[in-house]
Amino acid sequence: MNYSLIVKSGLLLIALATDLVVYSPVRADIASPMSQKQQQLEQQRNELTKQVSSQKLWEQFRQQQDEQILRQQQQIEQFSRQNQLRQQQRLEQFNRQNQLRQPSAQFRLNQLQQQQRQEMDILRLQQQLRQQQQK
Repeated sequence: MNYSLIVKSGLLLIALATDLVVYSPVRADIASPMSQKQQQLEQQRNELTKQVSSQKLWEQFRQQQDEQILRQQQQIEQFSRQNQLRQQQRLEQFNRQNQLRQPSAQFRLNQLQQQQRQEMDILRLQQQLRQQQQK
């Protein structure tokens, strides 16, 4: 029985060693791809996180650009309105000054007409005087 016990233990040891030799590479191959897959998944997750972070940064940048463009457009519109108001005020001021000048221009025209009438009257009187002196 001693011999059979040694043979049984030896056979069992051989079976375990064979099992270990046969299945270890398979398990190693399974374990290796699993860890590679985990590493790949981890890398993909990191890349996606970077992409999302990049995308968020890009969206923030675009939003800031849009806000800046909007502010510039508002400033341009405000400047345009102020410019129109200034032009309108200048035109109104010019018209007022022109209206103030017109009465003085009209007054000057009246003065010239009166002076012309006086000169015509003087000429008529001189002609009449000459005619009377010739008679």
